[in-house]
Parts: sequence; structure tokens; C-alpha cells
Amino acid sequence: MDPTLLILIAVFALLMWWMSRNAKKQRQAQEEARDSAIQVGATVRTIGGFYGTVVDIDGDAVTLESPSGIETVWFRNAIQGVATLPLGIVSEDDAFDEVTGGEPIGPALIDDETIDSTLDNPIEKRDNE
Repeated sequence: MDPTLLILIAVFALLMWWMSRNAKKQRQAQEEARDSAIQVGATVRTIGGFYGTVVDIDGDAVTLESPSGIETVWFRNAIQGVATLPLGIVSEDDAFDEVTGGEPIGPALIDDETIDSTLDNPIEKRDNE
């Protein structure tokens, strides 16, 4: 076998090993930074884009509370890191007017007679034919 070919293969193998080692170190540093940031009370973002506040940590299970108050349990590795909610700045009066059109929120807005299902029931449709 040609000695230059052996040297080329050795250099290529060394380069692959070095790149693999650096990637592993970088991944490990990211995991350590994420794990140190996951603490009760911290606002985090999951890899799926869910924002929540850490309520409880039990091993690899992390309980997150959504801004609406619903608690869900997530796998620790699904949490990307600490983040803040990307909300726009709106005054309270403007937000109320945008959502309700200036009308009060409550049962008075709901008219039971106008709420109908827009879905056809395939079983009823089949039976009626």
C-alpha cells in the first residue's frame, strides 16, 4: 500500500475524531447550561415552542405552568432553555378593547341559540340516506 495513502487516511481519521470530540464537548456544555438554568420559578421554552414557568422538578420530569395556569409535565431534555415570553407591549385598556370590542366579557355575550355545530355527523347522515 502506498505510504501517502496511509498518511492521508490517518489524517482524515484524526480530523474526524477531533471534530467528534469538539461536538461532544459543545453538546455537554449546552446540557449543563440548560440543567443549571432549570429551576423552580424560571420561565423556560421547550423545543416545541411551549413557554411555561417551572413549578416542580422530579428527576427528569419537569412540571411547567402555562400563562393561563394549566400545568403540564415535560421531559427535562425537551426543555431548550430559559426564555421570556415574546409578548408585545400593550396597555390594559387597548388589550381589553382589542379582545372584546369594548363590550363586557361574560355570559351576556353568549347566545345559545346561535351556537350550532358546523360539523356534519357522518352516522346520522348515513342513517338518513
